[in-house]
Parts: sequence; C-alpha cells; structure tokens
Amino acid sequence: MRKVSYIFFIMLVTAGLLSGCARKDSPDPEANLTSAPAMTQSLKQALKLSDAELVEKYCSGIDLVLADNLLFAQAKDIPAETLYIFFCYITGSPEGSENIQEKWYNKTDDKYHVPVADIEEVLNRYFDGVVFDPTEIEEVNNETGAYLHYDTKTKEFIASGLGGFGGGRFPKLAAKEQLSDDTLKLTVDYYDPEYKNVFYTKAYTIRFTEEGYQYLSIKMVV
Repeated sequence: MRKVSYIFFIMLVTAGLLSGCARKDSPDPEANLTSAPAMTQSLKQALKLSDAELVEKYCSGIDLVLADNLLFAQAKDIPAETLYIFFCYITGSPEGSENIQEKWYNKTDDKYHVPVADIEEVLNRYFDGVVFDPTEIEEVNNETGAYLHYDTKTKEFIASGLGGFGGGRFPKLAAKEQLSDDTLKLTVDYYDPEYKNVFYTKAYTIRFTEEGYQYLSIKMVV
C-alpha cells in the first residue's frame, strides 16, 4: 500500500484558514451557452442558474478541496485517496441543512464508522465507472488526533472526522457548452483575489441524471 499523501493529512485534520471568495455574476445565465440541442429536465434546471451559481455548485468547491488531485478523463483512473476525500467533502452539510454524516457517528468511541458500501454508493452517484479500493488508503494515527483505519473484517472506515474543509476560490465561468441532451461542459478560469490574473483554467464535463449529476471528466485547459 502506498503512503497517504501530505494533502490527505492536511484536508482531514485542518479546517480551512482562508476566507470566502468573491464572484461576478453574468447578467444572463444563458450568455455563454455555445450550443443548444434538446435538453433533459435536470439540465434545464441547471441552466436556470446564473454563471456564478453554476460554478459554485459544480466546480469551485471540489477545486478547493482536491485541486489538481481530481483531474481525470475516465473515473476508473481516480485514485482511492482522492475518492475518499471527495466522499468526505460531498457528504458534508451545507449551512442550514441536515448533517447526513451523523448517521455514521458512534458515541461509544467518538468516531465515525463508514461502511465501504456507503462510500461506493455516493461515489457511483457522482462518477461513472468509478473503482474504489479501500486497501489503497493507509492508516492515519498521529499526535494531532487524526485517525483513519480501514477494518477489513467489518469493511468499514473508522475515522476521527469527516470534515475540516474551508477556504475560498476566485473563479469565473469562461464558457458553457451543451454537448448533448443531458451533458454540459463548463470551462472555468481561476483568478487571483482581485480577478486580474488567471492562474489556471479547468474544463468540467457533467452529465445530468434523474438522481442528480455525474462528473464525466475534469481536465486542465492549457
């Protein structure tokens, strides 16, 4: 098993230290739509969002949490470590909503017990053809109190926490293209805090389903 990366420790242990991000809305949410085949209902709903809302909902959060670790052409190639962090992030509770992670909390040992089956269910909701191998994630147990262990008998992860994410990104939608009746491509520029210089650009290909949406690919644009 390979050792867990430095970013893995940081994201599981530390809460974000950065402040929120500013965004600039485009007046017309359809302004950057470069093609327009027939649409499924879920895609129609997504396109009712403003440019800033699209980026916030589907792009900037995972960029903040996973940065260049979540770049892929096929979901089967995403590393288990990245998938686990994505699971922790996506199951986190937005402000004012129900904390779904509480169902995995065990008062007896003050830890979260998360079945691999539950992780796979969530991952399959957001990726097509994902492969999650829990044995690729090495145990964490350090002086900061961070703890992560995969129990091969019960087939569950035991963790001291499932959160600790925060901070800000400064994105702006560069283009949106409808690729089919259920698929949208969002090209996003990530700026400095003053929105003067573009640090990098990513393209997100997203398929909209009856259950929600799936990331088909996330690529760096050069």
